[in-house]
Amino acid sequence: MPKQLATLRDFSGGLNSQRDKRDIADNESTLCIDVIGDQAGLLRTMGNGSGSPRQKDHSSSTQSFATLGSADLAGCGGYGLKHFEFDFNEAGTNTGEHYVGLVDEAGTFKVVDYTNNNWTSSLGDLNGSITTVKAMITPLENSVRLYDTSLHASSSVKFYGYIDNKALGRQHDSFAFGGQQLPKPTGGNNVSSVIYTNGAFNINVAQGSAGAGSWVAGYYVFGYTFLYDGNQESRVYTMSTTENVTNEDCSLGVTVYAANASSATDYDIRITGGRIYWKLYDNTNSRVSDGEWNLLADVDLTGAAGQENAYGIRSKMSGHFVDWSISSNQANATITALDPSIDTYATINGYSSSDGPLIIGNTGDGYKSSVFANRRMFVANIVMTNEKGEQDKNADRIMYSPINKPDIFPNSNFIDVVKGDAEEYIKLESIGGRLFAYKKDTLFMLNISNSNPSGWFLESTHKGMGVLHPAAVTKTPFGLLWLNPNGLYVYETGSGITELTEQKFLSGYRDDAFGKKAWAKWVTANSIVGYYAKESQAIIARDATDATASAGIGGNGSDIILYDFKTRSFWLGEERLQSGAIVTNFDYDANGDLIYGSEASDTVTLRTWQSDDQDSTKIIYQTKDFDFGNPGVIKKVYAFYVTYKSSSGTTIDNVLSYAVDGSTSFATTNLQTNTFDQATSFEIAAITLSSPVECQSIALKFSVDSATQIELNDVTMEYRTLRRRVAST
Repeated sequence: MPKQLATLRDFSGGLNSQRDKRDIADNESTLCIDVIGDQAGLLRTMGNGSGSPRQKDHSSSTQSFATLGSADLAGCGGYGLKHFEFDFNEAGTNTGEHYVGLVDEAGTFKVVDYTNNNWTSSLGDLNGSITTVKAMITPLENSVRLYDTSLHASSSVKFYGYIDNKALGRQHDSFAFGGQQLPKPTGGNNVSSVIYTNGAFNINVAQGSAGAGSWVAGYYVFGYTFLYDGNQESRVYTMSTTENVTNEDCSLGVTVYAANASSATDYDIRITGGRIYWKLYDNTNSRVSDGEWNLLADVDLTGAAGQENAYGIRSKMSGHFVDWSISSNQANATITALDPSIDTYATINGYSSSDGPLIIGNTGDGYKSSVFANRRMFVANIVMTNEKGEQDKNADRIMYSPINKPDIFPNSNFIDVVKGDAEEYIKLESIGGRLFAYKKDTLFMLNISNSNPSGWFLESTHKGMGVLHPAAVTKTPFGLLWLNPNGLYVYETGSGITELTEQKFLSGYRDDAFGKKAWAKWVTANSIVGYYAKESQAIIARDATDATASAGIGGNGSDIILYDFKTRSFWLGEERLQSGAIVTNFDYDANGDLIYGSEASDTVTLRTWQSDDQDSTKIIYQTKDFDFGNPGVIKKVYAFYVTYKSSSGTTIDNVLSYAVDGSTSFATTNLQTNTFDQATSFEIAAITLSSPVECQSIALKFSVDSATQIELNDVTMEYRTLRRRVAST
């Protein structure tokens, strides 16, 4: 038979450790480290995670973020990082700004913005007494919520945001960090004369003549609430002084006294108003707790005189406000209510005033995961202080807020999909009107597209598709991506769930033919995933908490698995994130680039994934075991011709080795001119065998152990098929 040529031009198949090395596709690899075939006809050196963030608006220039000192991530690898946007920059100007926030293991929260580049000093603390805070940050509108997923007894949920409002004419225009108790009032009363109490409301109620209205005679008790952020109402504080109305069918004159005379923050900076309520009761005051609170006056502290929908008080939710009269920041306003409003605490808010404590904000309260979806906040795996002051833990429970009230959680707003299954919720995520609720082993997919919770339903249950870490789930432009020891999964709207590792990556806890870890051995409880949208690639970090370095592929925390969605292929990277560092979770920055924080010696550096070729000293690419379409006959192999580029400034020796007849041992025996020279343009390396190799099949291995970037365009094997069958053994 004459000599023949077999050319490998397509490298896009990536790793296939699931099938035998002879049965994989020609474009697949039995082992590929620090290389990637994401371009047609090209194998190149893989990118890495040592890039610097770019300036916003997709500039090519580097953003000069300072490093963050005195920030230890040893106890919180895989947590703590979030990019978010506010309308206001650090100076308080409404020009928009991008921020990156970080919570370290001590619970200390700091941010850096794209204008000033320097990290702030500590803005606050989730927990002042421990160093194992594992924080997550959920962005809302001009604010974020921060919480400790470790659910330590000394941690609490926090608020950070920009406050831009007025309280009785006093301007609030600053960033604020604080708790999430949304406390009800603790003072204020029904008074018979003018009394101002800073940070509280006093009222005076005077009955009109009989027949002047439709208020019935009887004993009245009053209470009031605070409104936070314009619409989040606290629980009701009951005033001690009651009112005995003796005139039947009368009107009620209501005067409200409010004051922030000592400071603009006499009222909490988030308080924008309140509501005055009433109940009828018997004269022994024994039935005040019965029934719902009825609206007497709606109170607004914001705005300015003359605004119909703000600034003052009104007797009905559909009415216009009567302006405050202010002197030295002591304000009063009077209305005449001819008849009771039809509104109650329940009709205004959509839940009863007695529907639990309403907040998850006391010390020790918290949750494992949250997501803001369909204008509601959903939280899962909850610790919540009940009305008796006792803390209840519900690892199986999901709670949700009313629409546009992300910090309010009535007791009745819960979802218990399954209880008593020995699993706890790890992560909530939402896309396309569906809530994905991940436990450790099970995924529940709930349809929440209906605006009414009564229309929600469990759409499907997926055993074996839970996650071990909240950062093992990420959003993509087309859906969701997550991993666990069983595989890598993607959910695409309209297409359902697909396992990407199937028939590609060796499953289970075995080692493959070359001693490399199967998927379940590679993935750890701290494996995390990010999505690099510029190249449609998933980046999986083996262990965010592990600073081990130089331990070989699959043994370092900074080792990665890269999945390329364009070619549907897997590639391994050895220490392609910052070597020897603890890392945060992945996130997107102002340009949509994939970022993370790496910490070494208590200093955190913001880094990005960079997909262009980056030097490597650990390049390996092994081909399939080629039998040239004739598995049962002997071939004689004469030479190999490789079209390549190399960035190395010196000659790279022993680039190529080979293994025959299914062996896993590669050798360079008899190979001549087995070198790559420096080549900025494609060159051809003719690597010959001084004595041709007779074999049934042959596999090639390219390896480089000096700092180099290489590209392979094609590999040609020169061989002859002999008219001789393989001898039996």
